[in-house]
Amino acid sequence: MVKKLRLYINILLAALLLLGVSACSSGTSKNTNGKTNSTGEKGSTEPKKGGTYTILAAADPDMLDPHRQSSIYTNSLAGLVYNKLVSFETGPGVEFTDYKVVPDLAERWEVSDDGKVYTFYLREAYWQDKPPVNGRQLTAEDVVATMERIINLPGHQASLLSAVESVKATDDRTVVFTLKQPFAPFLNFMANHFMWILPKEGIEGKFDFATDMIGTGPFILEEWKDNVQATFKRNPNYYEKGKPYLDRVIYKVVPDQSARIAALRTGQAEAIGQLSPQELAQLKKTNPDFDIFEALFPTQEQVYVNMKKKPFNDLRVRKAISLAIDRQKMVDNIYGGGEISGPVNPSLGDWALPLKDREQLMPYDPEAAKKLLAEAGYPNGFDTTLMVTDGYGPQLVRVAQWIAEDLRNVGINAKIEVVEYATYYSERWPKVEYDMGIGYQTYFQEPDEWLRTQLHTNGAKNWYNISDPKLDKMLDEQRLILDQEKRKEYVHDIQRYVLENLVNPIPISTYYTKTPRPPYVKDSYPHASYGYGYLRNVWFDK
Repeated sequence: MVKKLRLYINILLAALLLLGVSACSSGTSKNTNGKTNSTGEKGSTEPKKGGTYTILAAADPDMLDPHRQSSIYTNSLAGLVYNKLVSFETGPGVEFTDYKVVPDLAERWEVSDDGKVYTFYLREAYWQDKPPVNGRQLTAEDVVATMERIINLPGHQASLLSAVESVKATDDRTVVFTLKQPFAPFLNFMANHFMWILPKEGIEGKFDFATDMIGTGPFILEEWKDNVQATFKRNPNYYEKGKPYLDRVIYKVVPDQSARIAALRTGQAEAIGQLSPQELAQLKKTNPDFDIFEALFPTQEQVYVNMKKKPFNDLRVRKAISLAIDRQKMVDNIYGGGEISGPVNPSLGDWALPLKDREQLMPYDPEAAKKLLAEAGYPNGFDTTLMVTDGYGPQLVRVAQWIAEDLRNVGINAKIEVVEYATYYSERWPKVEYDMGIGYQTYFQEPDEWLRTQLHTNGAKNWYNISDPKLDKMLDEQRLILDQEKRKEYVHDIQRYVLENLVNPIPISTYYTKTPRPPYVKDSYPHASYGYGYLRNVWFDK
């Protein structure tokens, strides 16, 4: 039954427009035509130069500065232009949710015996030839300036460097990070999709990162028209010689779903989002040669509540909300298949709680929900508002409608409030200006992000008014455990504590995406992170 359900999956948002590998729950890549990815098995096997890769999306980033904004839209585009010191491996045979750290701008690195000093040695790389940077060589000073900027800016990115005591350039090609103490997530955090290296000219205010990008990456931003289109051209001086193969990448905002589908069907676009299972099935009828790729979504829907407001400050009410939601039926009906999620998303493999534990700790039991509400003093339920955005497409709004109906069945009358994306993400959610909400969380790539970032009293994305001293202590301790297996056990214990004693944000489901791709698109190997940088490998066989 599950296999059949997975055949009817949906794509959600702009970042998943280009997913080309699949995993189901294991993360291994495949497509419905039986190949292990798009590697040119049909037609030419030698990459060809040329072509424009067009992405059609329903929304646009509200700014281009990747250090001031953690939005998926901003940082997906950033991956075309910028690089990091290190990155996560991609390529044939690599699972979509593998997190093996590999060189990027740093060609190698060393770690001191005490785990407190990381030394990165830079490769020869050059900034894109745009004023005021004008194609000069990357130096260690750029890296130091970038890291100091991140540390001094508020937000999620700064939290990734909270363990750093100092960053110094010992020569033009060497950067030394000294940590306050050994820190288990550090190398993963350096590969994180928010750690883009920026030129010092922009940091000095000689151009505006909010409206322009100048990086070392495979594509050069030619023009960005807010909420209309971003156009990128090939960088001839990219450090991977011979790449990219494409001439251009276009990211275009097209709100109308039927127009996006028509463009994909007729070869005017290579990637679109927000396809329902029915639309995907119809596309396969008209374009049977399209490859369809499955992948476990690298994040989840979360229902969250403002814990400073009644009745959400009562654990019994939060537990009742969780018990009222039929997660499995929802993900099967709306997405065509998936699984109950957890405090650490299942895409992080065995860092997440086993599925059996998640199902046991988050059962569907509306009668138990009603009893808890009565114990909390709400025998007839209560009225509230459920905030959601349509900026990710129609599927999340459908999820909100489903959950509102489940809540209504136990007496909680949740009026749905649909909020424009920029307001939702930049104002209402981070400033905790809501009663209840539902949304997708960032593609966190480390257990510490899923846990400490959201749940610690001082967490950079604690947008819920959570404060639990016992939990804070546990969250601080897990990041100091260098033995991976011991840390994993503790991370599991923390998740059990969260599901029994906090219950906010409430994990809902992680679904299986299914993404169509024209047959002429070759060597597309994305990763479960933001950034279209993998398009450096893509070429057209037509």
